[in-house]
Amino acid sequence: MPILRHPAPALNRVITTALLALATVAGASCRAKPSERVVPDRVNEAEEAARSAIANERAINVASLPERSVGVTPFAVSTSDTTIAPLAYGLADILITDLQRSGQLQLVDRLRLDALLREVELVGPGRVDTMTAPRVGQLVGARRLILGSLSERPGGQIVIDARVADVTSAEVRTAVSATAPLADILAAEKEIAIRLLGELGVNLTPAARAAIEERPTRNIAALLAYSRAARFEVGGDYPSAAAEYRTALRLDPRFALAGQRLSELPGESSTDARSSLARATGMALDRINPVFFSPLAGGPRAGAGGIADPSFPSQTVIVLVTITTPP
Repeated sequence: MPILRHPAPALNRVITTALLALATVAGASCRAKPSERVVPDRVNEAEEAARSAIANERAINVASLPERSVGVTPFAVSTSDTTIAPLAYGLADILITDLQRSGQLQLVDRLRLDALLREVELVGPGRVDTMTAPRVGQLVGARRLILGSLSERPGGQIVIDARVADVTSAEVRTAVSATAPLADILAAEKEIAIRLLGELGVNLTPAARAAIEERPTRNIAALLAYSRAARFEVGGDYPSAAAEYRTALRLDPRFALAGQRLSELPGESSTDARSSLARATGMALDRINPVFFSPLAGGPRAGAGGIADPSFPSQTVIVLVTITTPP
């Protein structure tokens, strides 16, 4: 049972906000949606679709592929750093979400693309290249494939390059690039997403651009755990993927995309309510006991905002929150 502390002034408003967050998130998550119970079926359907596409490959008419259909495959990696290597999967996965937010592209379903890559044994980073892209695009029904790569420069700078391969003509457009230190790698990914959308002829609305620029996490350790999970998921190792998604959520409880991916894994619908409840509780604790950012120090102070802080008001209250979930 969490014990929530906050100074008495404005207590009602803060507690109400936190409890509403708990009621909304936990209440919704404790009732499993019908779609959450059929995740294994979606995986099976994706695998069957991949086998069917391969069996009927000769009959595929590339001219019939939707004009704005796009697939994103794992990036190539040219670095010996095994810590950074999983980003080839994590950044590609986040890029799918960002391209989808434009509202003007038809992104290939992640499960379907993963299943196809396993069937044709192209799961490894960079295995889909200018030579293999036309076939992969035809089999998954994408007119264009995004081929990305990661490299490391001296000084810790990470470079992301991305090209657009046209499946119908086998042409590859000039690469777009972005560079950032590892700690700020998502800034480079966002830049790549926006520049790719321009290459694809998408004019973003202000709302869509703002959604794309929003970072799913600012915790690099959580991002690396998410990337390892994405790598396991592409390879079909769902237990290992689930463990890494949980690690990402433990490191950053606000990493909503990690929670979404976890809930979509086979066998995870039964634990989805518990993980969502944990995130809801964490959100409430953060709302009532927020971390204090010192305007002088420029960052969070250890122990600031809590009982040990000299500036903390002497009058405190203890709020006991009991959360009961349906069986």
